[in-house]
Amino acid sequence: NGLLYVLSHESDVVVVSGLDGGRKVMSLRRGHCGLRRDIPQAEGIASDDRDTLWIVSEPNLFYRFTRMAAS
Repeated sequence: NGLLYVLSHESDVVVVSGLDGGRKVMSLRRGHCGLRRDIPQAEGIASDDRDTLWIVSEPNLFYRFTRMAAS
């Protein structure tokens, strides 16, 4: 998809960089991106062909993030 995802469990963020040099920061803390709780020790990240973002954290927790349609 032409994007680079950088996951930091120390900063509790995902940084998404595009080929155009643009950058977005996604917080993994409660109150952001629909999260009810902080994501504890995020350790892995993947995306699929539907632009769904998957994050795995300790202890064996999986999180799924989907894009919201623009209104």
